[in-house]
Amino acid sequence: MISEMFWNRLFKPFDYTLNAALISDIGKKRVENQDNFCFDTFINVNKAKSVRLKSQNFALPEAYAIMDGMGGEKLGAQASLEAAGFFSNIKKNISELLQRLNADERERVFYSLIHSLNEKVCQMAIKNNVKQSGTTFCAIFFVDNKAYIVSVGDSKIFLIRNGKTVWQNESDAINTAIVENGRKKWIKGGLSQFLGMDTKEYELIPHIKELNLKPDDKFLLCSDGLTDYVSPDEIGMTVKENLMENSMDILLNLALKRGGRDNITILRLDIKCKEQEQILY
Repeated sequence: MISEMFWNRLFKPFDYTLNAALISDIGKKRVENQDNFCFDTFINVNKAKSVRLKSQNFALPEAYAIMDGMGGEKLGAQASLEAAGFFSNIKKNISELLQRLNADERERVFYSLIHSLNEKVCQMAIKNNVKQSGTTFCAIFFVDNKAYIVSVGDSKIFLIRNGKTVWQNESDAINTAIVENGRKKWIKGGLSQFLGMDTKEYELIPHIKELNLKPDDKFLLCSDGLTDYVSPDEIGMTVKENLMENSMDILLNLALKRGGRDNITILRLDIKCKEQEQILY
């Protein structure tokens, strides 16, 4: 068996770069955009109804995130903004720290991150004399030719590889079965996990996943304003068949056409790499 040390001597690792684009839209029914994001140094400070951002050839490591303020809770927009602002301020330091740690240590960092974010949202609610406020959180870190996904709530992240959706994160949505016209129907209720939870009463356990990067991998992060109307297969096919910004316009318009009752945020990340270079001895 070829040892990892020998392999690393024989080949230099892939040199990845990243292209990114984001759309955030208020949708057709909401009076404010409660979604937020961390895109490079940008967050939706003014809670704008519509936002478009694009960047190219970002060197790794890097980190991105989206948040969906919970409309059923008070100050949902403020909760997502609080999380976005805190994450934006610390993501660079976390990315640099992760490069010096092993897999187990990295997982502990992600766990601590979620609990720090949760505390920030809880403190914001207390300052505003609100019993509870909440937001989802879905982030991706790129470190050492790997992607690390950290999430709570029902915001989704899809990995599209070779034109197919090959992985997606778990959702914390609570679905309830009802019978309507003699047929069983599932309706979405609340969330079992989110930022803003009372951790004295409930246990907050984030979903953490490590994925090996491959050339031309594509990731799509989105709020449930998209996934309530567009299936994972449709998302994968649209990403496969269309350039970055075109694919996002198509997905946004599909969600709006089919109802658009919620805010819609879509963040696409395309992985690019240089050819692996053999070292000559």
